[in-house]
Amino acid sequence: MIFERITSEGLSHHSYFIADEDEAMVIDPKRDIDTYLNLAAKCNCKITKIVETHRNEDYVIGSVALKEYSEAEILHGSKLDFKYGMQVEDGASLQIGKLGLKIIETPGHTPESITISVADKNFSESPFMAFVGDSLFIGDTGRTDLWGNSDEAASALYESLYNKILPLGDHVILCAAHGGGSVCGGAIADRNQSTLGFERLFNPKLQKTDKSEFVKMKNNERHVQAPYFKLMEEWNQYGNPPTHRVPPFITPLNLEEFREKIKNDAEIVDLRTPQAFASAHIPNSYNIWQAGIPAYFGWIVPLEKPVILVLPEQSNPQNVSRLLYRIGYDNVCGYIKGGFETWQNKGMEIEEFETADTDKVIDLRKSRNAEIIDVRKPDEWEKGSIEGAHKIFLGDLESQLENLDKNAHYITMCAVGHRGGVAASILARAGFRNIYNYLGGYKAWSKHHS
Repeated sequence: MIFERITSEGLSHHSYFIADEDEAMVIDPKRDIDTYLNLAAKCNCKITKIVETHRNEDYVIGSVALKEYSEAEILHGSKLDFKYGMQVEDGASLQIGKLGLKIIETPGHTPESITISVADKNFSESPFMAFVGDSLFIGDTGRTDLWGNSDEAASALYESLYNKILPLGDHVILCAAHGGGSVCGGAIADRNQSTLGFERLFNPKLQKTDKSEFVKMKNNERHVQAPYFKLMEEWNQYGNPPTHRVPPFITPLNLEEFREKIKNDAEIVDLRTPQAFASAHIPNSYNIWQAGIPAYFGWIVPLEKPVILVLPEQSNPQNVSRLLYRIGYDNVCGYIKGGFETWQNKGMEIEEFETADTDKVIDLRKSRNAEIIDVRKPDEWEKGSIEGAHKIFLGDLESQLENLDKNAHYITMCAVGHRGGVAASILARAGFRNIYNYLGGYKAWSKHHS
């Protein structure tokens, strides 16, 4: 047997490649499918099955493209009307080499969610591994706020966890669809290995064994939903735009070509660090640090608009293309060749704003009556914030600018400074000039005041 976990950076999405003898199966493939085709070639086997544990909402599924290149059959749960692939019912059996797989309907995160248990037919009928999708994570359980009535979804998840997944056995290896940092859970642990037994004993969310208490806990969770989620759900149910084996090439642009794209209403996204962006940037740019693309690009940049990029030094354009391709950004028109220096060295217009450390933040609040905008997530606010801060989640900031005074002094703050940099760029684009990004953010504030 061959087993590979493939993790998509930033999204913390796990897809899986499992093979035995000359057959292979891929579970929840990402959009850039070359990984799976290369694995199949390396293992000298043929991908015969593609299984989706549920309709994903945070990335474009790669099933249709992978089927095109492999001729594998696509399988997913029966409780949603997918326009591609085949539905599989609860209890259905599949075979990959000597591995026996069983489909278990486990609704909750979504109504059509399924779990795939895996047994070695030459050894035992008992499963040794389970692909649970977004039903159960290491240290957490799946969101229940994405469909229907929240009580109904949480109740369904309880039944799936306690009556279908956990009874598979304490020894069963847990294979979840996401790891730490994913928006599909609020407290997923930052490790990738666990068993159902370990989670049963130590997962905080599985200590609520009473159904009513579990449902109450799930209903009290506070999650955020990026605007692009709805489009991802639509694409992943009805079929997404044409996909390729590898992401398309991003074109380098000279200064005149770059400026022409600006005239044609392309959004400028600068992927440098918050510090570099604050010191000098092209007017009307968004700043999203490169590692933050999967988590925040979809919140900030309209999916339907053309995009041009300013890349950090030594950045690989095709790695950036891959990150954007996974979340549906196909209209990336290129990047300025030579980076920001090309713009700067030609004497083009430049804007800037300030950064601040903790001492400067304290001084600004006293001397200029500066107001803090805390752009972290609601669950982060619950753990503490700065007294008097405006609590505006980063993804909502642009829609709430009319409630802010352009003549006031604002300090943008997140946990350490990256999201604060995004927020500061949003304010700068909107014409705010008295802006400071708090480098160190709430972590630095907490340490200073401990």
